[in-house]
Amino acid sequence: MSISVLIPTYKNVEYLAELFLSIETNNFADDYEVLIGIDNCEETLEYVLSNKFPDNFKFFFFKENYGPYIIKNTLYNLSKYNKIFYFDSDDIMLPKLLSEIDRLLEHYDCVKPKYLNFKDSPQGKVFEKESNVFGEGVFGMKKETFELMNGFEGWRVAADSDFMGRYYKTNPKLLHTKEILFYRRLHPKSLTVNPETNYSSHIRHRYYQLSKNKTHQDIKLKNMITGEYEDVTDSSRMYSLDEQFHLEEQMKEEVKKNKMEQLSLFFSNRPKNVVNNSEINKINYQQVNIVSNTQTSSNFNRAVNKAKLENIRNNSRKR
Repeated sequence: MSISVLIPTYKNVEYLAELFLSIETNNFADDYEVLIGIDNCEETLEYVLSNKFPDNFKFFFFKENYGPYIIKNTLYNLSKYNKIFYFDSDDIMLPKLLSEIDRLLEHYDCVKPKYLNFKDSPQGKVFEKESNVFGEGVFGMKKETFELMNGFEGWRVAADSDFMGRYYKTNPKLLHTKEILFYRRLHPKSLTVNPETNYSSHIRHRYYQLSKNKTHQDIKLKNMITGEYEDVTDSSRMYSLDEQFHLEEQMKEEVKKNKMEQLSLFFSNRPKNVVNNSEINKINYQQVNIVSNTQTSSNFNRAVNKAKLENIRNNSRKR
């Protein structure tokens, strides 16, 4: 079977490498795609443009800072498989997660995986005591079920709790897994920890009241709210080694040609003085080549990434 993994992200660059590695090392033999929605964060965009990812990873840069739920709705519309799985960009998948979600969605309309909380420390990860905890925003679902709900509210926070509150009114065919399938990271930037958006915040209380007052007639939203984005998937694909080698060789030839032209102009029509030195300094050409090649490669990569980022910025302004 196949599954679409949908992940919004905003200013979580330091956690992305660990997240992506946990996805790639999942024990999932079938086809899957990973759609990452960048919530108008240029730091994350630069990270994506500076690294190489598998072909089934797709990246979308959103033109406004919408918050996670409008991005989740949009990624749903972009997904191609009949099973979707929402995940957070600061968490870590365990190896069996995708295969279990895929298998269980054959029998249930919605599957919520159990998680274990942890915090980062200088000594490593510090895990909390195991308990039966399940996130509102991390779940697998059949696409037709999500469509019946018309997705999430376009709120900044708490729209996942609202979604589940509406979903529970439908007498759902829902399963909570018995096994821990992912690690949930607790950190100061998290929406559930940040004082402005945590569980005791004013904005969350206001959304809670709105959600509480909904009836069975409000189970399905009037429309699914989505956002404008730029597909940066192709921009994130770095040049192949062969392409990069040929481009670097072209750059070296251009530099060599310019130097020869400058030397030709400098020495033309000048008297040639011969100095008889008793000692001739030997040049370590191997070391020179190492430094030169390193600088050329580094400059090349920086130039390519800068050009890609500037192109995406320009395209975003035009639309």
